Amino acid sequence: MKRNKQATRKPGRYSYHRDFTGSAARIRILDPQGDSVLNIYFWDDPNTTEAAAAQKKAKLLVAAMNLRRGGSVELPQIFSLLAERRQIATYWGVDDVQQLRPDLSGDQAWEILQQVDLAHDRDHGLTRNTIRHVADELFPESSQRKPKRSRAKKPCKRSILPLIPF
Repeated sequence: MKRNKQATRKPGRYSYHRDFTGSAARIRILDPQGDSVLNIYFWDDPNTTEAAAAQKKAKLLVAAMNLRRGGSVELPQIFSLLAERRQIATYWGVDDVQQLRPDLSGDQAWEILQQVDLAHDRDHGLTRNTIRHVADELFPESSQRKPKRSRAKKPCKRSILPLIPF
């Protein structure tokens, strides 16, 4: 299988794209908007048939997802998949970010979530404070901006004692 092979993308259709994640390769199944909905990971070794098998799976999945007239495919629900693997997950959405910072657009909130996903500390988890901190760094509120200090010297304070003539 050739590297970086990509199925032709047609507007409004599912497609797949092959890329590499370090030592392994993956084929991403993309929805009509271009977002990844499923990944197929495989070892890209010419001495195995894994790459060819992964491509066949991707083609089959994309064909099924693009069915018209009388056919449809539902993607597995995330919580069912996690339960099968005996895993849990907490998720945050754009709405959660906008509850903390109503001044942000949906795109800005999504940018914050993506940054938090890359940078959060697994030992402390993901909290409202984490999201608030990243939001304030990326998109400071106008009230948070500190006014610039004047560099002019302040006049010396005068004594409040009355001057007594000698």
